Amino acid sequence: MGTIHEFKDDYNIGLLGENLIKDYYHSRRTQDGNNLYIVRPAQKWEQQQGADFFVVNNELGTKYFEVKTDTQSKDTGNVALEIQIDYGDKKTIGCALKTFPDFLFYWIYPTTEVLYWNPQELNPFIIDWLLDNPRIVETKNKNFFSRSMLISVEDLKKTRVVRTLDIPLTIVEKNK
Repeated sequence: MGTIHEFKDDYNIGLLGENLIKDYYHSRRTQDGNNLYIVRPAQKWEQQQGADFFVVNNELGTKYFEVKTDTQSKDTGNVALEIQIDYGDKKTIGCALKTFPDFLFYWIYPTTEVLYWNPQELNPFIIDWLLDNPRIVETKNKNFFSRSMLISVEDLKKTRVVRTLDIPLTIVEKNK
């Protein structure tokens, strides 16, 4: 089984990524200086379905975002797509296969690069990767363990479903 993680540490790293995305969208302005986006934390029922934020934009309407932060991707060149969570007596699908959030953001910590995609659009590729000798890693903490599939950043980008945000360095520095 994989590395044992402390929930508190993972949670704190996750908050850095959430703050990064929130700060990025709050920094986006119209030519008149007004906010382009309104970002609010997801309510409890939205969180239970996998969303971190509810986002409003006059042109895009409303969207739900989920944010993941990866501290190893910068060195490995891989992204860990969580495909299953095992609580012992209960198994659920991982965030990579959930379709409730409109977008999943994946910060390659501590770089300025954030990958993002619509989970529903990426799911067919995930199925292909699962069928083609997947590299599965398990991550364990006190209450559960998760299974993630390692996919190279290059392969993700080849799908043309995965896009990249280049976050201004000032926002990254604020959220390290």
